Amino acid sequence: MATLPVEEKIAIINHYDANPEQALNILVDLQFASADGYIDQETAQLVADYLGMTETRIYEIISFYAILKEQPQARYVLKICNSSPCHFSGERAVSTGLKQILDVNENETTADGMFMYHGIPCVGACAQAPFVKIKERVFANLTFEKLEALIVDLRAGRYPEL
Repeated sequence: MATLPVEEKIAIINHYDANPEQALNILVDLQFASADGYIDQETAQLVADYLGMTETRIYEIISFYAILKEQPQARYVLKICNSSPCHFSGERAVSTGLKQILDVNENETTADGMFMYHGIPCVGACAQAPFVKIKERVFANLTFEKLEALIVDLRAGRYPEL
């Protein structure tokens, strides 16, 4: 996939006034803008240079925050809430369903590179459980059939805004 042009990366950094205190926000925005959903070495070095930080410090931030990734991600990363309220509201059925539908375990990417799923801390959508979150969109009140239909729709490109 094409990488984000340097000018666009710099624009994201400058949006935060190249403020080192905003390193996490900058990295998150850069990752979301990346077609592959991760911070590559070139981007980490660029951020370090613009913020007056070491590349090592940037990688410390990346490795500390679970939201940040150092490796290319699947096209669709489905996030499952692993908090206690969601656990008791059916979220376990979502991970079981995804394992069956996608034929991969949690944190594994499908052979076609389209899907991966993993648990995340509470996102404040307990009333919509069971759900999956893809980027900033929540797909709520899922049954196995709705989950299956969602995967079919994603494979067919019916959610281009994601």
